[in-house]
Amino acid sequence: YIALAMGSVIHLGELLDCPELKQYENEDHWFEKRDEIKLILVEHLKKKTTQEWMDALVPADYWCSEVLTWKQMRESEAYKILDMEQTVICPEGSEMPTLRCPIRIDGEVYKSPKGAPAVGQHNAEIEKEYAL
Repeated sequence: YIALAMGSVIHLGELLDCPELKQYENEDHWFEKRDEIKLILVEHLKKKTTQEWMDALVPADYWCSEVLTWKQMRESEAYKILDMEQTVICPEGSEMPTLRCPIRIDGEVYKSPKGAPAVGQHNAEIEKEYAL
């Protein structure tokens, strides 16, 4: 599977050797016809392997990526380097594995064991503070 950010539909048709895409010459129609275009791509991309499409698209500067299963992603070297997983402690005390915010500040990864509050957990405190 491949995820693809679309650029010029005509250029993409040429790059992928997909004559059906070349009929969409008017770029003003690309947005309104996007579902038709996607259906053409879905069928056309089945004709080759993900790697074959990546080999054609990446050198042409198309933003694309192989779509991985959860298991494949967690086993990938890139995912391991990103260190995206953390464990948080829920309000009732149980632990839950989750993903961290991907943002780094000055190159630092920040994690917190504090989980999201339960719905309404702080209502009484807020009502007291604002005299509601």
